[in-house]
Amino acid sequence: MHIETVRFDRVFDVQSGTFSFEAGGKRQFAVIFDNELVPTAGSTFAVALDEPGNWQQVIGWRDLSGSTVGLKRSAVWVALDLLFDIWIIGIVIPSAALLFGGPWAGLVALVAMLVGAVAIVVGCALNNRQIERALLAVSPAQAGAVTTPFADQHMPARRPDPTAPAR
Repeated sequence: MHIETVRFDRVFDVQSGTFSFEAGGKRQFAVIFDNELVPTAGSTFAVALDEPGNWQQVIGWRDLSGSTVGLKRSAVWVALDLLFDIWIIGIVIPSAALLFGGPWAGLVALVAMLVGAVAIVVGCALNNRQIERALLAVSPAQAGAVTTPFADQHMPARRPDPTAPAR
C-alpha cells in the first residue's frame, strides 16, 4: 500500500465516474475512485494506491477537507460475493467429495470452504481498517507529501514529493 496526497490542479475527461487529472505538472488518465465520486479542481485528496504511481490501482481515498474515507472493496460486498460463490461451488465440491469420499469427506470439504470464506472476509476487513487508519493519519498540512508503505511500527514514513509545487 502506498499513500499519496494530491492537489487536483485540473480535472478533465469526466465520464460516468472515470476522470483524468493534472497535478504538479503530471497527468493521470482514466482514474476511478468509485462510480459517483469525481474530485473538483483545487481539492486535495489522500489516495491509497496498491502500487506506487499506479493510479489504476486506487484502493482508498479521502478528501482532506473532511474525514470521510472511501474504500474500493467493502468487506460486506466481498462477503456477499463469497456467499454467491459458495452457493454455486458449495453444491458441487461437497457433493463430489460426498460421492467419492463418503460423508466425512463431504463434511470436511464444506467446512474447509466455509473457513476459507471467513478468512477472506476477515482479511479484507483488516486490510480496509489499515487503509482507513493510514488515510485518516494524513493531515491537510501534509499536502504534496508521498507516504511510503507501512514500516515495522505501522506508521507511515514521509518524504517530500519532488513533483510537488514549491511553496
